[in-house]
Amino acid sequence: MSAQPDAPSAGDKPKWKFLLHTFYATGHVLPMQAVAQALVQRGHEVVWLASPDQKARVEASGAQFVATDEVVKVDTMLKTTEPTTLEGCVEALFGGRLAAQVADLRRILASYAPDCLLNDALPQGAAALYDLGEVPFFATLGVVPLYLPDAGEHAPTSALGTLLSQHRWTLPVINPQREALGLKPLSESDVVQYSAQLHIQASCPSLEYHQAMPQTHYVGPLVSQQTKSPDLPVWWDDVLAAASSGRHIIGITQGTFAMDPTSLLIPAIEALQDDPSLLLVVPSPHEENIRARLGTTLSLKESQESESNVRVAPWVPYDQLLPLCSALVTNGGYGSVTQALAAGVPLVCAGTSEDKKDTAARVRHVGAGVDLGTERPGVESMRAAVKAVLKDPTYRENAGRMRDELRAQVGAGKACRVLEDDIARSRGERGC
Repeated sequence: MSAQPDAPSAGDKPKWKFLLHTFYATGHVLPMQAVAQALVQRGHEVVWLASPDQKARVEASGAQFVATDEVVKVDTMLKTTEPTTLEGCVEALFGGRLAAQVADLRRILASYAPDCLLNDALPQGAAALYDLGEVPFFATLGVVPLYLPDAGEHAPTSALGTLLSQHRWTLPVINPQREALGLKPLSESDVVQYSAQLHIQASCPSLEYHQAMPQTHYVGPLVSQQTKSPDLPVWWDDVLAAASSGRHIIGITQGTFAMDPTSLLIPAIEALQDDPSLLLVVPSPHEENIRARLGTTLSLKESQESESNVRVAPWVPYDQLLPLCSALVTNGGYGSVTQALAAGVPLVCAGTSEDKKDTAARVRHVGAGVDLGTERPGVESMRAAVKAVLKDPTYRENAGRMRDELRAQVGAGKACRVLEDDIARSRGERGC
């Protein structure tokens, strides 16, 4: 059991020690960054185990960075594997991951005694350490759709969702790693993907079909606070002028994981670049690739000298862009979708990899956008989808309803309060 935190002053809450661990993808790291930042600001001590290439994001939160060693080897295998069967997906995602997580986390635990271990996706190593009594409190953070068994008509259609909701696929790989640690095997009725103590979901009930476990708390999108004014693209005044004149601003994004610009960015630009009523804003690191594919007539850097309606930059701050958007075209990453809906922006979804089918299904369910059902949409179908979202006010009305619900969840501050309260409650129950 970890040492008691320093005795608080009268009226102060105790300060806790947190150990965080995240999946390597940036879409998983960014929401945890918001939580880490808020925890640090509230006076807690935070150590964060993450992929080596996420060091800058971890340290920007104020947390102490520790690089994965064994987990990064498993991640490297995953990045270079293209499984074609469910069994192959299970092995790529879960093969050796639990054991690697335990090894990396134990390296930290040898000199750091956290009051809470907070893990996002694939938390089986964290769960094993809790079952072994090596950490006193274990919580999970949901930054992908909530996958529960017996979802009925809302059952997942993606391969990832199937694996995370139907434990019979993953337990044959997970259980041998648990047994090697001296733990009993899990059954299909056990909680496998989430902490049985506390699960924090970065969304809201309506977007998740009002699903919940007893330990679930919805907190809405998790976005880090900007410590300084962001550097805006040189063409940002074009966006402000277009919005003021009544033109529709269309954001086009492909997230942080599936990054091939020819699958979504290029078709979306081709579909919409000749419409003078639109201004397309495309955050993408593939600016030169886009220029090469669409021709040098697109003056993507010096837009003031161009009549093109396309504006591209490696990064555009969502908190500045989304409030100006009439629609967001996205491959359906959970973070992008929840942030867009929190701004009341309707969506055109075009993605099928990872969990994106299931995220798009949630957008359809709440009536806040169109799902094209493919990650490589045609030009005509894209044009028709954007036109439908712009012309039918129902999409924006439903997005506005989701905005109100998501904003009511408060965000990282609520996540911190839930963590603090549940840690304190668990320590009281154990008589600590």
